[in-house]
Amino acid sequence: MTRSTLLSGCLALVALAGLSLVQAGEKKPASFAVKEVAVRVSGPYAHENLTVFLLHGQDQDDRDYLTLDQGLDKKLVAISEKKQAQVGELQIENKSDRYRFLQEGDRLQGGQQDRIIVTSLVVPPRSGKLPVPSFCIEASRWHGGIQFLNTSNTILAGKEVRAAAKTTPNRGGQQAVWERVAQQKAIAKMRLGSANTSSSLNEALDSPQVKKVCDACAKALNGLVDKHKDAIGVAVAVNGNIEEVDIYPNHRLLVQLYPRLVQSYAVQAALEKKGKKKPAELVAADVEKFMSAGKEKAKRFEGIDTDNRLRVRDLDGKVVECVTAFKEKPVHRQWLNGAVPEAPREKK
Repeated sequence: MTRSTLLSGCLALVALAGLSLVQAGEKKPASFAVKEVAVRVSGPYAHENLTVFLLHGQDQDDRDYLTLDQGLDKKLVAISEKKQAQVGELQIENKSDRYRFLQEGDRLQGGQQDRIIVTSLVVPPRSGKLPVPSFCIEASRWHGGIQFLNTSNTILAGKEVRAAAKTTPNRGGQQAVWERVAQQKAIAKMRLGSANTSSSLNEALDSPQVKKVCDACAKALNGLVDKHKDAIGVAVAVNGNIEEVDIYPNHRLLVQLYPRLVQSYAVQAALEKKGKKKPAELVAADVEKFMSAGKEKAKRFEGIDTDNRLRVRDLDGKVVECVTAFKEKPVHRQWLNGAVPEAPREKK
């Protein structure tokens, strides 16, 4: 089923509890204008209790972005601890002539502790060293090296861990991230049999058991975006509930990020699977409704660095929408379901 809708530009749910994202001397992050964007929703495309929709539209810019994982593999980017290491901030240097796109939920291995990137942002070519907001996804280590590497399975951290890093009432901050990591690792061990011998989320998400779930999802859904050259966004639902919608600057970037985002939801779907019960069927209109959401309850702007800004809106229905803007132009739009699902329990 396909429908068209005009969407206001807000979006990319962001994180920033306990982080100092505003540059020194900047008392208030500058606001920026967000234009509307026209998209068409197609789908559903399903794999077990995971459902995907595509969002189609005109490419918003012609930059040829490289993602963080690609940059690390090719040694075109270096991300490391600061000279005085801090849990909440790393430093990055883009050594290439291409723009670097960091995705919220990118996982890193190494340093003093394993980390996730808190919010999406763009690093310009030949950037020099710039700050990057981060949270720790392991609780017991504060020693080791300075540099960070890719994880062996490059899927993003799950929604609940990413959401715990965000300014949502009663759940933002490092402690909330650790609690979600511990919960997800325990559930992954219970449901999938993955190891749980350390405090790092990477142990679970890089495990053979989780990789098997990701491979099955990839086989079913990975080629989808390649067949739709005008696709610039994706909506994902688990058990009939829409969890997240993302729109990117162009099709090329979506192609790079789509597998990592969707496969992270395949893991969530596996952990939250409810027997053989078939989830409620969704149509494109449900995605449109989720994106249009409800009345605005709060709005704020956050500064990441000199070039990157965030606009965040809390809406009725436990939906948050915001926009990450690079030099005042939106580069990541996201709607996130802020509802926290009940943790599954093993039947006795």
